[in-house]
Parts: sequence; C-alpha cells; structure tokens
Amino acid sequence: MTKYLILGKSGAGSLIPEFLFAELKITYDIQFVSKEELVKSTSKGFNPLGKIPVLILPDGTEIFESLAIVNYITTNYPGLSPTKESTDYFQYWRMLSLLSSTLYSGYHRQHHANDYVNEIGFTSLKEKAQQEQSIIYDYIEQNLNPYLCGEIITAADFYLYTLTRWDFDKTKLRIGRPNLSIFLENLRSRKSVDKVLSQQPPKPKIRV
Repeated sequence: MTKYLILGKSGAGSLIPEFLFAELKITYDIQFVSKEELVKSTSKGFNPLGKIPVLILPDGTEIFESLAIVNYITTNYPGLSPTKESTDYFQYWRMLSLLSSTLYSGYHRQHHANDYVNEIGFTSLKEKAQQEQSIIYDYIEQNLNPYLCGEIITAADFYLYTLTRWDFDKTKLRIGRPNLSIFLENLRSRKSVDKVLSQQPPKPKIRV
C-alpha cells in the first residue's frame, strides 16, 4: 500500500479523517465496511467493537478511535493544530477532547440506542443525551470566533462540523446560536468539505 486507507461508513465518523486529508491535500483511499468485517481478529482494520473509522498507514499500521487518528494526522502534517508554544494549544485540546468524549458519544446514544438499553429506555436515553448536548452547544457557541481557536481553523472545527451533521433537528440546533450558524456555513463552503461530501455513497438507514 502506497497511500493511506480509511475504513469507514457513509456520512459517519470516517468523515473526520476524510475532511482533514482533503484540507491538507493528502491522497487517500476509503473503503466502506461492515461491523462484522471489523470485529474479525484477522481482518484488515480489526477493532474489537467493530467501530469506524480505522486508519491504515502506508506501512500497514492500523489506528482506530477518531481522536487518535486526528492526533496522528495533525502531528505528522502541520497546519490544522496549534503548536505547543501557541496560546491556543490548550483551547484546542480542551475543545477536541470535549467533542470526542461528550458530543460524539451523545450522538451515538441517540442513533444507536439499542447498543445501550432495551427498547423501553430508548426515549429516556435520547432525551438525556440531547439535554447534555444542548449545554455543550451553548458552551461551544460562546467559544466560536469564528472558529474554536479564533481566526485559525483547526482539526477540531472539522470534528465539530461532522458531529453537527448527525443532529436530528438541525434547525433547532441553530436557534439562539448565531456563531454556530455562521460556523456551519463557513465549513460547508470549504472546497475540502464539499469534495468529500460529494463523494459519499448513499447513506445506509440509521438504526434507532
């Protein structure tokens, strides 16, 4: 293999490394795989829980967990993360960690409720996730100027944009959050984002 390979699903978390590679103009391939394929210990891109994305490096090294993948890309290709000397360094990591540990998991609980509770608990689980996310989005609104680290766009912004695409009520998400609305319009207008989204295959039906 001579270039990077992303294992993912249409419109899912694999959008994050796709956006970063496209923004950095790094060539890559992507394969859309099933959970059943990934959980096989002998499979390419093995993940014990069968989750995507998985990034396979040109030397065959496999990386999973979106935060680890973002860290690999931004460590090896400068341009989408502040340096340690920057005053934005800890802001970047604070926001990126918040997105990966809270917002991402909240959307997973809503779209894949049956992975967490039986059917009787679906509504409660989703409502609690949405309540938590509302608090986080209000905090994000206060930090956008126009990006999470001020004037400089970073990997955290592409991460945030990906997560917002999974919201069940995108109109409500923007209400009372003018900074977030401007942010979403800015990200959607980027050539890298448009290119990646135009290449996504039809999205599979979302499980409840």
